[in-house]
This record gives sequence, C-alpha cells and structure tokens, in this order.
Amino acid sequence: MTTCDLITVGESMLRLSAPAVELLIDAPHLDVHVAGAESNVAVAVAQMGYRSRWLSRLTDNPAGRRIVRELSGHGVDCSGVVWTDEDRVGTYYLEFGVPPRPTRVIYDRAHSAASRMGPQTFDLAQIAGARVLHLTGITPALSQSCYDLVKDLLDRVGWAGIRVVFDVNYRALLWSPEECAARLSPLLKGVHVLICGQRDAETVFGLRGSAEEVARALRDRFGAAQVVVPLPEGGMVALDGDLVRTVEGYPVQVVDRIGAGDALAAGVICGLLEGDFARGLRYGVAMSALQLTAHGDLFRFSRADVLRLVEEGASTRLLR
Repeated sequence: MTTCDLITVGESMLRLSAPAVELLIDAPHLDVHVAGAESNVAVAVAQMGYRSRWLSRLTDNPAGRRIVRELSGHGVDCSGVVWTDEDRVGTYYLEFGVPPRPTRVIYDRAHSAASRMGPQTFDLAQIAGARVLHLTGITPALSQSCYDLVKDLLDRVGWAGIRVVFDVNYRALLWSPEECAARLSPLLKGVHVLICGQRDAETVFGLRGSAEEVARALRDRFGAAQVVVPLPEGGMVALDGDLVRTVEGYPVQVVDRIGAGDALAAGVICGLLEGDFARGLRYGVAMSALQLTAHGDLFRFSRADVLRLVEEGASTRLLR
C-alpha cells in the first residue's frame, strides 16, 4: 500500500540573494528564501495535489526549523527529516546578472548536516511505500556518504514498480565534468525517466547534436525508458520509448531563473502519477514557465494556475 506519491532526498539550504540587480558587495540587505532542487520538486508536486515526502538531515536551529516550516507549509511531508545538534545548515548567495554580467552563485555549504547523510541515516524501507522516487546529480556530489545513500536507494528500488526519475542537474561548483560522468554513469543505468539538458549532456557526457539526437544518445547509453531534454529557450524534447515528443515553450518575462528546472521535473512526475507521460511534459513546460515569473526557488502556484496555462495558453488578461 502506498503511503505517498513521491519521495525525494537531498539538501535544502537558505538562499541569500541581493535585491534586483544589486551587487552582493553593495547590497544593503539580502532576501532569504528556502532552496534545494529536491525540496523544490517536492513542493511543486504537493502544489499539484499529490503527497510528497522529503528526506534530509538538518541542524536543529532556527535555520533548519525555518526550512521545515516553509516546506511543510507548502504541503510537503517532512516527518522523515533527521535532526542533529551538530554541523550546520548550508547557504548560498545569489547575485542576479544583467547582460553582459552573468548571474552568480556562491555556495557556503561545506560540512553541512545534509552532506553527512548516508545509507544508515533513514529507514529506507519507507521507499517501498512510494509511487515515484526522485533523485538528482546534486546529492551524490555532496560527499561519499551521500553518494552511497543514492546508490543504496537505487539498489533497493530495483524493479519493485517504483518509478525512478533522475535529473542530472550538473553543478560545476561541486565537481568536475569528468568526476560527474564517472560517478553518475553507474547510477543512471536502470533509472526509468532521465532528465538532462543539452548543455549538461555535452559538458558531462560529451554528447552533441540536436535535442532529439541527445535524447537518443542518452537513452542508448543508460537505457532509460523515457528521456527528457529541456530546451534553453523553453519547451522540451522527450523520448517516450521510440516516440519523439516535442512541447513548445511559452513567452515568458523572466523574473528569477532559479527553480524553473525543478518545476519542469515536478510536472513530468505529475504526469507519471496520472499515467500520462505526454501530459506530464505539458505540465512541466507550463510549471517551468510560471516559476520563471516569481522570485524564489519554491513553486507557489496552484494546480488551477497550471491547468489554465496548459489549456488556455499564455494570457495578459486581467483575472477578476
């Protein structure tokens, strides 16, 4: 019997961002948001009406409690969080860029409580009660014990009817492309749905070509039944077995790019939960577009917002 629709595991941090186009070195104050790829996905799936559970290890202090309070407030089951009086909560600093200046991220997450997660941290038997397990390439980059945790999770899932969605989500500040490829490749063999952008596919795995060519190359290398390649300009190309599916993006006025990829992954997961992969792709593109229009990493839109965009398209009309 299922106890939740989605289980995901990873680190959530506090994001400290300079307002608008301010430089960090000059910013008179910093905006605080809760941020983490896996918890972002858990929130977005919960916003769509599904039961999501997020596993992590947090320091029992105001920073850790803020993270859980905010995620729980968005409907995420945080009962599996392991608390410690040791270590620290990770943070990162964000400076929004304006062309030609890039947006810049500065991590301060070394020796965090989450980096010390391992196979013994959680009761992994709870995985059997989920319909979908979501993982990213960020968690195994944090430490050897985190890598072992992800490997153990994948070993336990096997072919027990639990769908594994894995987002490569390469972070150059955490490891090199060569290390990422060598460490992730064994983990990716056997995942059901693989998400990997063209840039990550080229940087990490040396795969070049059109989005469709990259999707086929990823499928051939790792054997995923479904492969999703998000497009830089919005939209995506996906392989569903041998069927190629393309979903166009929406015109978007970008406010904040962080979290858009996680919203896309959440949409794909919602499609799996509904037994309709193609609809999940449309959810993902719509949810990613909506996320781009709001500050912060967490998806705060409702299922009705997503369905309105999927069914009616982009609109500038006033809703009363």
